[in-house]
Amino acid sequence: MIYYHPSDRINLMKFINYKTNQNIKKDIEPLYVSSFPEEERPPVEMFFSFALKEDNDIYAVYDNDSFIGFTNLLFHKDLCYIFFLAVSPSYRNKGYGSQIIQEVFKKYPDKTFVLCFEEVDDKYSDNQLRKRRRDFYYRNGFKENILKTCEYGVRYDTVYHGSHQVSFEDYLSLFIHCYGQMAKQYIKKAN
Repeated sequence: MIYYHPSDRINLMKFINYKTNQNIKKDIEPLYVSSFPEEERPPVEMFFSFALKEDNDIYAVYDNDSFIGFTNLLFHKDLCYIFFLAVSPSYRNKGYGSQIIQEVFKKYPDKTFVLCFEEVDDKYSDNQLRKRRRDFYYRNGFKENILKTCEYGVRYDTVYHGSHQVSFEDYLSLFIHCYGQMAKQYIKKAN
């Protein structure tokens, strides 16, 4: 368990790993299902079963006893992929998402972080929301990565934080390491 006390908050945030307390599933599952479209996330049981593997962590985040949100991290070599990050609707726009990211950076200082978000392009009706997500990551120290992917038919932009950009080969290798060879069928380099 990680305790985090940001200087601008009175409350104490704690991070609980699913491996050490599987009861947190009751808090995480509804937010996971409501925050991410079905076509953009693994099935619930797969999500939690893979979190028991060594290189896959799910952290529930609490402020005192209030569930704030969760993050899912995948690890391979020097990479840490922030697969999912979600904050409960009543706690959004209060700095919690940024604090979660900053705590993850501090916990794994030798890692290069990568994450993806839906492609930003004016052709999408929800492009303003996509820009807001991208800008949130930029504000939190991420930089544009040259890699664009197509996963389950959805196009994604990627960003990184750390010592180097992330190549498609390294990105795919991380998913194969964490989810097996089936990752090759679903993750493609976008043109």
